[in-house]
Amino acid sequence: MTSYVAGVDIGATYTRVGLFTTDGMLMERVRFETPRAGGELAVASAVARAIEELLSRWGGSLISIGVGTVGPLDIASGDVTGAPNLPIGRFKVREPLERLFGVDVYVVNDCVAAAWAEYLVGTGRGFRNVVYVTLSTGIGGGAVVDGHLLLGKDGNAHEIGHIVLDLSGKFRCGCGGLGHWEAIASGANIPRTLEVLAREWAGEATEAYRKALDGGLSPEELFRLWRGGDRFAEFAVDFLAEVNAAGIASVVNVYDPEVLTLGGSIALRNPDFIELSLARIGRYIVNRRPTISLTPLGDDVVLLGAAFIAIKPPRELLGVVRKYSRL
Repeated sequence: MTSYVAGVDIGATYTRVGLFTTDGMLMERVRFETPRAGGELAVASAVARAIEELLSRWGGSLISIGVGTVGPLDIASGDVTGAPNLPIGRFKVREPLERLFGVDVYVVNDCVAAAWAEYLVGTGRGFRNVVYVTLSTGIGGGAVVDGHLLLGKDGNAHEIGHIVLDLSGKFRCGCGGLGHWEAIASGANIPRTLEVLAREWAGEATEAYRKALDGGLSPEELFRLWRGGDRFAEFAVDFLAEVNAAGIASVVNVYDPEVLTLGGSIALRNPDFIELSLARIGRYIVNRRPTISLTPLGDDVVLLGAAFIAIKPPRELLGVVRKYSRL
């Protein structure tokens, strides 16, 4: 009988579940909208249904589950304690999945899972200091330092999206904090940032400016108008590139990686914007610049990382699971 692991990527918009062989081969994946309501068991129940659906088609036995999820986390319980970009906020992950399937369930932040994938099978393979950064609905990161996956006391040693980059009080994050990188430059918050910039704009009333004034300019539309030469869009993208340059440089200054990869929808769909951001990090960087590139693992980076968390659990996480799981 074939043995499988399940990899789970719980995002603020979509959840993806994949069935993998024990050497990391993806057999099949499914995607569905992440539950936005329904109580603390809603997400785990939806994930369980997807795993059961995959197993019914492929047969075999499930030996473990790896989960990369939006945070912040309580890594001891395996619960999400208050996701700022997901209305359901708090929900359980580890306990209900362990109870339903009777296997070990490893739960980490989605970007921590992605960093593990980069370290084992991505650009970071063969290096001991690897950082992954996502620019997407939110902004987050994960880091392997000297071969150790960083977790922290609650599993949140990677919350780089909440680095403070602005002290003006103009930008409030979904978590409630002020001036966070995520509050300014994440997909969820860019429309509000553009509204702030439009109120201060002294130039011509362009299409981008008019849409931004009422908070109705999406990131996708912003980048389209920027490429079309809209003057306000050029101003706004220049501002966002500067913010990202400061944020990425801060990550390099803190973790001192050999390799840094970027993923998430904003990064992967807009490589020209990323080039503009990276061209400016020299203004803020202290440590020697690492190799910086888009992740070669694409949209699967978290899903792969979750699977490899289950296939080859980092020793830092094994201690947590053994102490607090059903074992």
